[in-house]
Amino acid sequence: MSKGFNAVLMVFIMLPCLLFGSGFGSKSLLYVQTASTLKPQRLDLGTNMRFFTKVGDFLGGQKPANFAQVNYWDVQGNIGFSYGLIEHFDISALLRVYQDVHYEGANFINNREYNFPDDLWLSLKAGSFGSGKMQFGAMAQTRLPLGDVHNYAFEQYTAGGVELIFRGLFSYYNDPFINERDFRLHANVGFHYYNDTGKAIYNDINSGPVLAQNNASSIEYGAAFTYPTELFDLNLELWGNAFTSEPDTFAFSRENWLYITPSISYKPKWRYSFDLGMDIRLSSDEDTSTPLASFDGRELDLPNYPSWKMTLGLNVILNSGKDKFRGGFDSKGNVKE
Repeated sequence: MSKGFNAVLMVFIMLPCLLFGSGFGSKSLLYVQTASTLKPQRLDLGTNMRFFTKVGDFLGGQKPANFAQVNYWDVQGNIGFSYGLIEHFDISALLRVYQDVHYEGANFINNREYNFPDDLWLSLKAGSFGSGKMQFGAMAQTRLPLGDVHNYAFEQYTAGGVELIFRGLFSYYNDPFINERDFRLHANVGFHYYNDTGKAIYNDINSGPVLAQNNASSIEYGAAFTYPTELFDLNLELWGNAFTSEPDTFAFSRENWLYITPSISYKPKWRYSFDLGMDIRLSSDEDTSTPLASFDGRELDLPNYPSWKMTLGLNVILNSGKDKFRGGFDSKGNVKE
């Protein structure tokens, strides 16, 4: 399995200067999307590293004489761009450059510790509709499978199909003139179609590839609150997933999940900001996968979904385009040049 130091070192190499960033999509938080879009010709860059680690201890009483504890890591690194097309419309692209997959050992046909690269996400967002303090929007997104391995542990389910996601977006801005100057609320609800029927989701050394027998789908949801100050944004997000059609039992991550994520954004300049956040799992650690595709089956004390995960980030405005608000604001709410 992937060793922690090697995994982190790989991310540092592929993302020089330690560029870490936030969620995928224009003006998003770490996970929840806003209903606002970029002004025409504005170009944003976001990159990130997320990680979780836990010792894989033995489940049960007497440990085998040859059992050795191993520290499992779940590390991923992403880089994405968002661009304002015209008023009310922008596009985004995100490449997951690195992802731990933990496909190694006697059970697997093709042993892999990581995908390098992993998958590519593309999205089209329509938003900034409404008047006064409320805005509405929608997003269409697809996940294109570029990685060698899918259906891996510790991460949301994917089987290597071309996935489709559609979201409705809502935002409330207490300051309707300069949205960033006062507190704001956001809410999302979406439908995720995994397009996984017939995809090889498990490669057993004895029986060969196991194919998914049905198309999985789920409802995604989230809500967020942001309170701004002159130099910091204080954020709180609640986000989750509920399957309407469950993945095959050979899927590592086929249970519903719910997380809460407090985070802080440091804004020393209008052009860039730094993020630090921690995901905390609120849902149970239920495991409904077949023992072959679960850590319980390997008698390891490891969760299906991480109990926590850290995010480190940096966001950069490469070109402000027609966005005229560039100065930020001071502690009294006055716009700075």
